[in-house]
Amino acid sequence: MASPAKRLRVERMAPRAKVWLEVTRQAFVQYSFERVIDLVNQESEVMAISSHEIGAGPFSLVLESGGFPGNIDTDVEILVFENGLWLGDWLIDAEGAETWNPVPKWHSVNSKSSNLRWVAQIAREELTHHAELDSLARLVLNPVANSPLPAKILQAAEQNIPLLFSSIQETNASLLGKAAKGLAGLGPGLTPAGDDLLLGAMHGLWVTKPEADSRDLSGVIARAAAPRTHVLSAAWLEAAAEGEAAEQWHNLIEAISNHDELLLKHAIGRILPTGHTSGSDALGGFLGVIEGFSV
Repeated sequence: MASPAKRLRVERMAPRAKVWLEVTRQAFVQYSFERVIDLVNQESEVMAISSHEIGAGPFSLVLESGGFPGNIDTDVEILVFENGLWLGDWLIDAEGAETWNPVPKWHSVNSKSSNLRWVAQIAREELTHHAELDSLARLVLNPVANSPLPAKILQAAEQNIPLLFSSIQETNASLLGKAAKGLAGLGPGLTPAGDDLLLGAMHGLWVTKPEADSRDLSGVIARAAAPRTHVLSAAWLEAAAEGEAAEQWHNLIEAISNHDELLLKHAIGRILPTGHTSGSDALGGFLGVIEGFSV
């Protein structure tokens, strides 16, 4: 039996995480970091254990502040039950956890061109100052920019990023699927840069299009891209196709809805540091879609 110091309470959990606990019979650690642990079950479905500081996501359990499982090996023994799990010596207790809604209030955004031009201007400024040089966002800011990316990745990006945005503007599902296939799995990382850019573009769809169109076009992207990337990245894309997003994006949508420049810059500042280029790549995808809408 674990000592009290080994028990951590779940503060919030997404519906996907709740279902994961209910259906999982076997699980293993896919990735373990200082503040996030990604688990995969027998159906290749992902659940994340996140620290209070990282916050909520579409398939995460968020632990209360003050503790996080330390030194977790990928071969640790895992026992899953309906209201939590044993992760080695740690009891992750989800009894009574609040259910978190992973869908931002997309409908609250004023999608008039003038409002989105304001958002696009700020996002462009923040990416110009803070995006990494090897981020795909640099090619959104300037399609002919010099880039340190390997030639093969750069060529695929230069071909498919403009196609992605033009096909969204034209609501051309066939070309959209082609662009998504060309960007899926592109680049290194737990969530490759091409996938992150697609994720941000999907969030842009939910801001700029009616719900039915957003769902249809996001579904085209997810169906084209998910089979061409790995399990974790596919899980993010599939959640985005349902309008789900990480907590930092909820903050961004709230800032846009309130037309609050300070909060918008703060939300962008929380997204940007995600991964090596994941945050800037996703913001680049988002920017490309809203700029196309606000022209």
